[in-house]
Amino acid sequence: MNIETVQTVKSLEFQAKNMSDNDTIYSVTVDGVRITVLDRETGFGGGIRDIETGLRQDEKFWLASGGFDIRDYPDATIVEAFNLIKANANTCIGA
Repeated sequence: MNIETVQTVKSLEFQAKNMSDNDTIYSVTVDGVRITVLDRETGFGGGIRDIETGLRQDEKFWLASGGFDIRDYPDATIVEAFNLIKANANTCIGA
């Protein structure tokens, strides 16, 4: 990986895309690794929301749901962010 160790999450420019009236996905690709943050209404209805962060690296995927938003760690380096997502993955782990 060619990521500079000083580059942090707050330096990333996430692109927002509305998935529906209530759901938005934010994404960025860093050195071929894609990070997504999905802010969505859950299937439980009643306006219950979840934020989940996904990481696609080397054809594997990790998903940390239950309110995990990597953007809440602005001072984490990119490598630290990758590791935080993997450590908090609870829905999909390296599949």
